[in-house]
Amino acid sequence: MTLTEDLVLVQTILTRYVLVVCFILGIIGSICNLLFFCQKKLRSNSCSIYFIATSIFNLVVILIGMSPVLLVSFFPDEPIFKTSAFCKTRAYTIHVFLMMSRSSVVLACIDRFALCSSHAHVRRLNNQRLAILLVIFITLFWLIIPVHVAIFNDIQMPGSPCGASGIYSIFYSIYAATVTAIPLVMMTIFSFCALNNLRNVRMQIRPGLPDTNESTRIRKRDSQLITILISEVVIYVVSTVWFPINSIYSTITSSVHKNADRTAIEGFIRYLALSFLLFFNSCALFYVHLLASKAFRRDCKQFIFYLWKKRQHPQAQRSSGESATNRNRINNTQTQI
Repeated sequence: MTLTEDLVLVQTILTRYVLVVCFILGIIGSICNLLFFCQKKLRSNSCSIYFIATSIFNLVVILIGMSPVLLVSFFPDEPIFKTSAFCKTRAYTIHVFLMMSRSSVVLACIDRFALCSSHAHVRRLNNQRLAILLVIFITLFWLIIPVHVAIFNDIQMPGSPCGASGIYSIFYSIYAATVTAIPLVMMTIFSFCALNNLRNVRMQIRPGLPDTNESTRIRKRDSQLITILISEVVIYVVSTVWFPINSIYSTITSSVHKNADRTAIEGFIRYLALSFLLFFNSCALFYVHLLASKAFRRDCKQFIFYLWKKRQHPQAQRSSGESATNRNRINNTQTQI
């Protein structure tokens, strides 16, 4: 087998087996994230609003973005997958919801930075109502800004992949690298600032004195959310940083003559950067939270037990009700006798 055939085989295995597992686990994980952060004790926290938004955006990416990739792998000759409408809709939808997800993580980082700030006017950013408004804003913003993706991306010729061409391909490479790199930089900066502010808050607490409600709140609940958020930032950076690098490289080398092996290698790297790692990121966040935070694991166990008991309680009530009814029937029968 040639190198090209080997890489095509590896790509097929990754799509048909690894991504299928990621697809299933990603749906379960996103739903678990939604149920967890929608709890009454958490949803009043502004950071939880951003986590809920991120979970919804990632769930849409998994359902709408991954499904066609998996279907194309199993049914490559299906005509609908080769239409211009499918190409444009899929490119636009994936880009929009990925950017919404990244933006909500950036807002969560800013929220945690504001919470631990020593400046009162900065702490005002830590607000549930503001968080809801900002989520609505980024949703509308990213529905409008990338409209050009749906207009100019297309199937250039029969059998070729969906993408950009001509001058627009240069513009899109610069645009994609920019809008992907900016959130990554902002995540990193505000995450470090939030950790630094949290460290300063802890240092201000004198040892030997009883904790105030404020210090306890920052050290426990919000410290847990910061830990979860940092784990998200790490997985975002690791899985997304290759996308702008690949976009810039593709633009620079677009006029370079390439042999079959180099084309195959670049195509495989493009698959990893633009599909596999981005989808893996959307699917993995819940499980990254579990690995990163002991408190998150404990709270998840408690939440599962709560749901289980809540599910068993109506059954117990029905059983007791049926037993009482049967006893009444028996008593009535004995009385008649």
